[in-house]
Amino acid sequence: MSQSESETLGSRSEVHAGRKPEELRQDIEEQKESIAGTLKQIDRRLHRATDWRTHVGEHPFLAVGIAFSIGGLLSAAFRRRPTPRERILDALAESVEDISGQVRDRIVSQFSHSFARGMLKASAAALVTKMAANYIESRTNAGPDSRRNGVDAPYVDDDPEY
Repeated sequence: MSQSESETLGSRSEVHAGRKPEELRQDIEEQKESIAGTLKQIDRRLHRATDWRTHVGEHPFLAVGIAFSIGGLLSAAFRRRPTPRERILDALAESVEDISGQVRDRIVSQFSHSFARGMLKASAAALVTKMAANYIESRTNAGPDSRRNGVDAPYVDDDPEY
């Protein structure tokens, strides 16, 4: 025992030496109540410090950030790693996809330019052909009088079956 502790005990015993047992019991009860109150206060503080609901209520954005970080770490830890064969097949598939996309783009660009020009030429030829056919038909169906005057006669259908 240290010297300060023995002095403290000695002073207490001197204080308690002249007191009656009832007073000593009452002092002991008061000290027990004081200690119980202090323990309750410590328990409340400890509960408040360890209660996650209180912390989340006081700092919601921090709680969401921590939860997000923990979720990211856990997902990274438990993520399935691809085998070397799967990595090779993925690289091969990407290469084939790139090459086929380049070939497709070249074909489409060549086809669309030549196709558009061909469609324009075919449409123009069809229009000219239709106009020429109408002109020839109107000239051949007109009577001899209308040709002499230089005026086109209207087309008259002589066939009643249509």
